[in-house]
Amino acid sequence: MASLRLESSTSSIAPAEQPPFDVPIIDDNEPLVDVVRKLHNYLIVAINDVACTFEELRFSPHGQSLRLLLYSLAENSHNPCIIAALMILKWQFTNDAETDWGLNESRGYACEYVAWQFLCHVNQRETIEFLLEELKPPMPSSIDISQAERGTSGFATMTGEAYSHEDERTPLLFSSSSSLYRFFGGKRRAGSSLDINEPGSNMSASDAYELEKLSRFFGLNALEIATIAQAKRFLSQKVVQKVIDNIWNGQIVFWDSLSVHSKKKPQFFNKRTADPYSRLRVPVYRKAFEAAFFVSFLFLYYAVLVERKPTGIGIFETMMYIWIAAFAYDEVSGMADAGMLFYQMDFWSAWNMGIIGTGLAFVITRIIGLAKQSDYITDLSFDILSLEALFLVPRICSLVSLNSYFGSLVRQTMQP
Repeated sequence: MASLRLESSTSSIAPAEQPPFDVPIIDDNEPLVDVVRKLHNYLIVAINDVACTFEELRFSPHGQSLRLLLYSLAENSHNPCIIAALMILKWQFTNDAETDWGLNESRGYACEYVAWQFLCHVNQRETIEFLLEELKPPMPSSIDISQAERGTSGFATMTGEAYSHEDERTPLLFSSSSSLYRFFGGKRRAGSSLDINEPGSNMSASDAYELEKLSRFFGLNALEIATIAQAKRFLSQKVVQKVIDNIWNGQIVFWDSLSVHSKKKPQFFNKRTADPYSRLRVPVYRKAFEAAFFVSFLFLYYAVLVERKPTGIGIFETMMYIWIAAFAYDEVSGMADAGMLFYQMDFWSAWNMGIIGTGLAFVITRIIGLAKQSDYITDLSFDILSLEALFLVPRICSLVSLNSYFGSLVRQTMQP
């Protein structure tokens, strides 16, 4: 048996003896539904008797079938949906982990292991494409006679001409999983890319059911899906952390300009061709502006409490109204852009809604108090405003935890 060394990105992969079941062959143009189905069926059979940990998958014979799968993927497939499909399966197995005595948890670890090792055998540019390319909603396509004879599913990924006009307005389309229409509970319109009940659709019932389950992930990339699936072991690997650090520092960007005609595409930052204003999208700069934004609100907050005009609205209070409106607009835009499934993964997102809710409650009671000239309602409005400190001060302190040294200090102080 030829040896398999999969722990190094520079090591070569050699095939081992054949398993008692077939390793799936995934074509480069195969749709997400089929990729997820093939990987799911293989992992169910590969890990079906003994639960094991992530470390056991790496160093014990339990991972032999996974190494065979990895060999097949690394040598024969460059389908852009592979990492996203593995992270979707990680999410599915994690949600079902309480019903099978640890087997599904082990299968979730297997998804992380295969995804990590697969990235170790592709170059840097391919790593960015596998991790950061968004999943496009598939659409029914006509099946010709040759396709029917091969028994293909009749899905075609919307690439090329269908997405040639993607720009900053794309998240507002009805077909986007992250649009305001989907966020506020809108239904899919007839004739859209996901209208599986349209007459003449070539989808089978099983394909339509699988597509419905996967629809929540359309518009997200593999890195975001890994976050939703809480694939911590996958996210902690150096090959993934390097991409995350490059996004944070702005070495990898998604938009090369702020124009409405610019196309969203993960790429390395090119100082000579990129729009300087596009650097406003860099996370580290955005966090710096966010810190200044909260500090300014803290200043306005105390200024309004000190000013406290019972019969009118002062200049500091007017500025604070503008701040609350701007913050609420930015937060709602963030929900629409990221999608509710990914947005709710951040604890501080709910905290921000508390800041907005308290601010709006203050504005409403303050206006009612001035309109009725009621001292009681006016005093109540300022009492509500005082609650803002309970949300604002911890929110500002949360920004400090972005510093790695501060995080290490917190962990050390919490140890007994």
